[in-house]
Amino acid sequence: MPAPRRIASAVAAVCAAGMAVTGCGTSSGDRSEESRSPEAFRVCTNSPYAPFEFERDGQTVGFDMSLGHEIARDMGRTLTVVQADFHTLESGAALNEDRCDAAISGMTITDQRRQVVDFSQPYFNDQIALLTTRNSGITGFDSVGKNTVGVQHATSGEQYARDKKLRVRRFEDVGRMFSALEDGQVKAVSGNISTLSRQAKDRPELRLVQTVDTNENLGIAVKKGNTEILDAVNRTLDRVRTDGTVDSLKEEWMGL
Repeated sequence: MPAPRRIASAVAAVCAAGMAVTGCGTSSGDRSEESRSPEAFRVCTNSPYAPFEFERDGQTVGFDMSLGHEIARDMGRTLTVVQADFHTLESGAALNEDRCDAAISGMTITDQRRQVVDFSQPYFNDQIALLTTRNSGITGFDSVGKNTVGVQHATSGEQYARDKKLRVRRFEDVGRMFSALEDGQVKAVSGNISTLSRQAKDRPELRLVQTVDTNENLGIAVKKGNTEILDAVNRTLDRVRTDGTVDSLKEEWMGL
């Protein structure tokens, strides 16, 4: 059973002294008041976590934020992003305290989390993938042998590699992990397809040799019993899946 993604951020919950609010596409004024405007669709997230949410030119962008904009538009509202500690999202605290209308933050749907929040239908299946160099001779997890595999600390990619009894080297961020692969410090890296696919597309010397469906489905969380927001979210997810928008977003943010 893969570990829920972003598990490490929960450790930092006690360090959260407040909420930093970032308005996407907003101009001036009290951002806290602005976030509670009836014209706003308030989304809690925890960034950086590329390609789902990260900062660029003073705004929070990414796959999740683009979905948030689609939902807000269908509701006739404007997206407002509220930065929150990830623990307050998976525990439902941010939603229960009315900090936001929904939490969109690369959150895996789990039975434990379902006890405290209501989830939308899944919007992304973040399979585990193995990335290696073209001349490594590695064709999948079972052919890694005694070679060392790079993993990001406290992620599903690490858990899967350990479950396969592979020799792993842990990194705190993906940038260092990819550099280690490039320098030959590790022969392959194990991680989610959302993280590895762009590297494979942008760097011709690398290739994805295997993907594994571990049923790691991502969902948008709303407060328990908030059927109004949940129905609106699911309507948009149905639309973007049908009209091809979600495929365009996967290409834009992940190279899939």
